[in-house]
Amino acid sequence: MGGPYAYRCPLCQTTSEPVESRAEARAEGKGHRDEFHGGHHPDGEEIIQVQPEPVRWADVPRGQKIATVVLVLALLMGVWIKNG
Repeated sequence: MGGPYAYRCPLCQTTSEPVESRAEARAEGKGHRDEFHGGHHPDGEEIIQVQPEPVRWADVPRGQKIATVVLVLALLMGVWIKNG
């Protein structure tokens, strides 16, 4: 199963932004350990697989919304013409 993945530090109770691979998440962890823990590994740190955020209609770019509406209307017109 693929990403996205994130680094989780239980000591700081923080989770990195999602990245596409485990290797990228491990790199996030290394950077966090170097900056906040002197390079030491906090007990219980982990790489987790995160659930991607669902795309909401409000988040779709305007041009993509327009293209979607045009496509749906074209399909509906095609069905209407075929059955008419």
